[in-house]
Amino acid sequence: MSKNKIQNYIILEFLKNYATLLFIFSLVIWLMQAVRLLDLVYQDGNTFFVYIQYTIFQLPKIIARLSIIIFFITIFWTLNNLEESNEIKTISFFGIELKILFFKFVTFSLFFAFILIFFKSFIVPYFSKKSRNLLIGEGIGSFSNLLKENNFNNPSRNTTIYVEKKNKIGELKNIIIFQEESEINKVIIAKNGIVMKIKDESYFVTESGIAQEMDSKGHMSQIVFDKISTNIKTFKKKTADYYKFNELTLIELLDKFLNDKNIGHQLGSLSELLNMFFGPLIIPSLLLLLPSLFLSHEYKINKKLLKLYLFTIGFLLIFILEFLLSHSSRNILFGYVTFFYLIFIFILNLYFAKKFFKNAVV
Repeated sequence: MSKNKIQNYIILEFLKNYATLLFIFSLVIWLMQAVRLLDLVYQDGNTFFVYIQYTIFQLPKIIARLSIIIFFITIFWTLNNLEESNEIKTISFFGIELKILFFKFVTFSLFFAFILIFFKSFIVPYFSKKSRNLLIGEGIGSFSNLLKENNFNNPSRNTTIYVEKKNKIGELKNIIIFQEESEINKVIIAKNGIVMKIKDESYFVTESGIAQEMDSKGHMSQIVFDKISTNIKTFKKKTADYYKFNELTLIELLDKFLNDKNIGHQLGSLSELLNMFFGPLIIPSLLLLLPSLFLSHEYKINKKLLKLYLFTIGFLLIFILEFLLSHSSRNILFGYVTFFYLIFIFILNLYFAKKFFKNAVV
């Protein structure tokens, strides 16, 4: 068996296991998040079609968040399976130097890290921004579902609606509507109301009532009406109409970090840039942590204890990285610490990996 075939075999085993674990964990978390996001329909008034699109657009973000931890679990699992099935010992028997083979996998892990950097820098922001645009661009769809009888309802950011009664077909009785705008406050008191479709547009129709308006100077006007129809698109949704830092593109983050004078915005963009570029660089360090799994057959050691130790250390390294990245949006010091932390653990793990191979008889 040639060296290239062995190398390709192990990489294919890793990729197969990685794809399987990533799919399972991503699907579980996506389903849990999809249930939580049902509030987009029942509380924010989005249509079910918008909800489905929005939840699908969350998948790249979930995959990016899981990629590093799934990489470590997969590489640990793959090497452990190879060691337990004596495949690593067989590879050594064929005269292939495990040290060279292992550090080729470290090179592969660097390539994998750069793919993840590209994914987090371009793919994730694209779909995150697309999901935000979807919520901002769509009007309130299931408006009637947001109105509960004998209750003050807040179907949108600038509107409060009181409904005394509501029947099974959505007809409303004794309605009070309060709308607060930047320059005008409006109050509508009506006996009847209903949400209906008119030429593919949804309207909130109120009947037999009084409408009062008061401007910023305190001037008030009043009209008595038989029927008023209000396009539901004019109601402002409770969804934020601005982009979060993890929804900004790479260019927008760099621009905000370099040119925005708001220190909070600078730290937020820096934190996201660190997450994009430096987070995935822990991947080679995690692989350098595991040379003993290649060579544990050469030593009389407690293998179960060794595996538990390596697995715990790997999780601890990832946890520390996530802690530093999450706090870098509060203090720029955490950004510097993150950078030096990644360099330190790479050099440290590289040193111990080389030392381990030097002392091993292979």
